[in-house]
Amino acid sequence: MKFVFEPLGQWWGMVFWPMGIWIMYQGPHWMNTAHYWIDYPHLLMTKQMKMYYLMQLAFWIHQVYTIHVEKKRKDHVAMVTHHMITIALIVSSYLSNFTLIGNAVLCCMDLCDIFLSLAKLLKYMGYTTICDLTFALFAISWPITRHILFSIIIWATAVQPSQYLDMKWEPEKGKYFTPLTQKIYICLLSSLNLIMVYWFIMIVKVIIRILQGKNAEDTRSDEEDEAVDLNKTTKKSL
Repeated sequence: MKFVFEPLGQWWGMVFWPMGIWIMYQGPHWMNTAHYWIDYPHLLMTKQMKMYYLMQLAFWIHQVYTIHVEKKRKDHVAMVTHHMITIALIVSSYLSNFTLIGNAVLCCMDLCDIFLSLAKLLKYMGYTTICDLTFALFAISWPITRHILFSIIIWATAVQPSQYLDMKWEPEKGKYFTPLTQKIYICLLSSLNLIMVYWFIMIVKVIIRILQGKNAEDTRSDEEDEAVDLNKTTKKSL
C-alpha cells in the first residue's frame, strides 16, 4: 500500500468519487437516466472511464481478499455478498457496454465512504467531537445516495430500456440487453439495496448512541472486540 498503490494513485490522480463525478459530469448521463440507454451500445469509452472502471474492479477484488484476512465482523456474510454482487455488476456492465449506468452506480456508492473513512481516522486520532460530526455527514449522505439516488437508477433500469432499446441479443453488434438480462440486473441492484438497508439499520443504532450522549462506535464489532475496548478503557482509567 505504501510503496506501490499509494504512489500509483497519486501519479494517476486516482480518487474514485471525484474522478467518477468528473467523468459523469463530462458525459451525457449527468442527471439524465435516459442516456444510460440512448445510443446503446456504448462501444467507445474514454481513457479516463476505462482506467476508472478497471481500478474500481481491482479495488473490489482487493476488498474480497481483505475481509477474509481481517477479523470477521457480524456483517461478514453481508459484506462478502455485497462485494461479489458489486464485482459481478462491474464486470458484466463493462463487457456488455453499460459503463454509463455503471459509472452512476459507483458514484452513488462512493461518496458516503469518504465521510466514514474520515470519521474513523478522526476517532483513532482522538477527535471524538469532530468524529461524531463527520459521522453525521456520513449518516445524511447514506440514505440520499445509497437509497434515494440508487433507487432512481433501479427504477430507470426497470422502466426506461424498452423506450430506447430494441431489447435484442446481438453480440456481433455489442448489444446484450434483453428482457432476461434486464431482470438479472434488477435483481442484482435490488439485492444491493436490501443489503444496504441492513447496514442503514446499523447506522441508525449508532445515531441513537450519539443522541444518548455516547460516542460513535462501530456496531459491527463483535463481543470480543467490545470486551477488549472495555479493558483498555478500564486500564486507562486506573
